[in-house]
Amino acid sequence: MKRLLMISIMVLFPVALMAQVAHLKFVQNGEFASLSESPTPLSSFSLSASRNTTNSGTTANINFQSFSIASDFSSFTIVEIIGAFTPTDFTGQNTQNLALAFSTADLDPANSLSLSCTINLSTFTETCTAAPAGTINVSFRENDAQSTELVLGTVTTVGKLTTRFHQRSDNSSATATGTVFGTPVTGGSATVGINHSSTLEAIRTQ
Repeated sequence: MKRLLMISIMVLFPVALMAQVAHLKFVQNGEFASLSESPTPLSSFSLSASRNTTNSGTTANINFQSFSIASDFSSFTIVEIIGAFTPTDFTGQNTQNLALAFSTADLDPANSLSLSCTINLSTFTETCTAAPAGTINVSFRENDAQSTELVLGTVTTVGKLTTRFHQRSDNSSATATGTVFGTPVTGGSATVGINHSSTLEAIRTQ
């Protein structure tokens, strides 16, 4: 029931984003790690870190979203972080063991967005600011409990942010440990794998 409420709020009260238009697009060709978890009944987050390896070198990008409702149900907050970051923050030679030691300070300001919007559920007013600074430190260990080959295309709109994800990848289930912006990882659903010329696109409008 609480999760249904969270989904309803996402649909009914769009997020007010920054005035300028932002259009980001990343190619993902190499290792990735992802994690989805609900730390509390009133909050959830999803995280994906991916490499793009070419003859010119390696880059990395992150896609993070969190959703939370205040304990008194007075407000709803969405945090969205999408962008390029320092590739040395994402380590591991193969999918057996990958580790993300990410800091928001390592985002490329010219090729990223980082935003937190809080909606007052009494007045239906909303306030948007830069997302809080912080770190993500998560280790992923492939466990091969489940392996899949995936060809997927999704378009997701939350408020005025649209993400388009076209993925072709080899995936395996994984075990994740660590912290996400100070919150311990307690289980969740983790995956590691190899992307094959996948793309992530984010479009933000006024």
